[in-house]
Amino acid sequence: MLKERRYTQYSQHDVWVQLHNFEKALKVQLLGGTITGCSISLLKLDTNERLRAVILARSSHWYIYSLNIAEWNHGITCVVCGTHDSCVPVPVLALDAMKWYEPEKMRTDLGVLRPKFDTNDKPIPDQFDQTRRSHYGHNMLIGALMCNHDAAKVRLQSLPDRTRFRIEAELRDLHIRRQGRPLVVGPDPVDDKPVDTQQSKTA
Repeated sequence: MLKERRYTQYSQHDVWVQLHNFEKALKVQLLGGTITGCSISLLKLDTNERLRAVILARSSHWYIYSLNIAEWNHGITCVVCGTHDSCVPVPVLALDAMKWYEPEKMRTDLGVLRPKFDTNDKPIPDQFDQTRRSHYGHNMLIGALMCNHDAAKVRLQSLPDRTRFRIEAELRDLHIRRQGRPLVVGPDPVDDKPVDTQQSKTA
């Protein structure tokens, strides 16, 4: 298991190292000759499924690096990350938990995303309300909204106007490909096309 550390200190380097070290325990096979930048092809040994993985420190970086932009045909079909702190449309292998999450599945130990309301239609404070105030919880809510989850929409509408407006502005920004330092990834070399090292941009 990836060594526990402060949330912000997971690094891509850590993930690369531990993915190699725990390859057998994770029931994956890394395929030689398939690395392009921060991407690699792997086999899930229990299903014999071949996937194209992007290596990220945190799954929320899927949006930071604009991997959600449909026009960018990067060929990525899963995320391997240090910690799963979001909701993304591809499977996620989180090394801190040593487990796979199905597409659009989130951690469930940090509270229920859909809020409950009292008789006056006011949101009842709950565990996720506290969670979302942290950087980790905020990223989880943003990811669920990016995946268009109904429960996330209800949660968003229950927030104070100022908070809701700020989150809505962030969502608009995440639908635009960022400019800045690139993340290099490419599709699986077995595809019937040359490896494409298109670059994602981050702020």
